[in-house]
Amino acid sequence: MVATVLAILAIMDRDWSLSEWDNWWKSTGARPDEETVDSSHHHHGDEFEGEDDCYAPRVSDMLKKHRRFVFEEGQSNRVFLTFCGNSLDLKWLAQEGQEVVGNDFSAYALEGFLKEHGLEYDTSTVDPFTVYKVRSTHLTLFAGDFYKIYADICGGKFDAIWDTGSFQSCAVSDRKTYARTAASLMKLKCNYLLSITDFGHKRTWKGPPYLITDEIVEETFGDCMSWKLLDQGAWGPYTERIILLQLKD
Repeated sequence: MVATVLAILAIMDRDWSLSEWDNWWKSTGARPDEETVDSSHHHHGDEFEGEDDCYAPRVSDMLKKHRRFVFEEGQSNRVFLTFCGNSLDLKWLAQEGQEVVGNDFSAYALEGFLKEHGLEYDTSTVDPFTVYKVRSTHLTLFAGDFYKIYADICGGKFDAIWDTGSFQSCAVSDRKTYARTAASLMKLKCNYLLSITDFGHKRTWKGPPYLITDEIVEETFGDCMSWKLLDQGAWGPYTERIILLQLKD
């Protein structure tokens, strides 16, 4: 029964191209399928800020709660953020003394983040990426296709990966490639924290963010990583689940 439901949902769903994702940022959340999903606060959120608004810009509560899986107090780790956009988690991790690298296809989103926070930076090109290196802190952003990134151009592998909604939004056909790319960036003892939102019956749209079940996590990551449910809790009207993944020995 579960397999049948998932098969039906896969037929209904529609993957977005990279250019459509870039346009999503530029158009303040307008979806190419013209469906309505209340996520516009990810873009220009000052007027939406409020404790009861799960979309209001803020550092992830789950990231702060489980920070020990990312870094210990007084420790400086290398942390990678997938599909990071203009996430406030980037700045918070850097302020906590971590060496942070973020990636998003949309240069518009990354440049908007840098401008919003008044961060001075140097720009370079490492084919096929545009690289933004912040001068005042250990924060580097790569604009370009995640599936073409590799550890050497990032300065080495990472102690932790923070993935909030990224895997949940990648194209269904790219999931295995996503897992292989993430694994290639991980040190042997790397902790990969995967945040998944369960929208339940409120998910009425086609396309990202997708329904992600335990079966999908196992099918996608199980060949190279072990995983377990670390935590779950309310995120506005939805449920946020935090999964800890680690490379198999």
